[in-house]
Amino acid sequence: MSHGTLNKAREFFVDSRFQKMARRPGGMPREQALKNANENVDAFKPEFTAWLDDRLNELFDAIPNPEAVEFDKLEWIDAADIHSQQLADVAATMDYQFVSFVANNLCMIFEALKRGAEHNGTIITCHVDALRLARQQQYRGMRPEDLPELSDGLRRVLNSPSLQPKVDDNDRSRER
Repeated sequence: MSHGTLNKAREFFVDSRFQKMARRPGGMPREQALKNANENVDAFKPEFTAWLDDRLNELFDAIPNPEAVEFDKLEWIDAADIHSQQLADVAATMDYQFVSFVANNLCMIFEALKRGAEHNGTIITCHVDALRLARQQQYRGMRPEDLPELSDGLRRVLNSPSLQPKVDDNDRSRER
């Protein structure tokens, strides 16, 4: 390629199979599709509590005891983060808003730990205990606003200075 040639990038769009199928005539009206989806979700709800209990147990098993040596090594964090993400997504879909809220908080905590925040077992234990509470029958299906003191406390924990990434002296000298 010579330096005197001006090449302009050419932009083109690829029509995916999904896009082609979405434009085809036929199908069903949006309202019917939503009704069918809601019926499928309702049909799955009885099985969901067993699924939820299984996923919660997997999450609890993935997180070591804060006093254990493994806790500080953070080798467990990716698995725990994946379980939290699954719980957050599916619980929200199934209208278990409080479970989704707490699982989302755990995802943020795990991300903070990955970025170098303090390994604070108490913060994680608070959220695990909140999930243990949420799995009890009388709390299933509750929303964060149904448990305002607990939800506000968990929100405050997310703003804790211990969840901020550590700054070493070399970083401080570069900031000046």
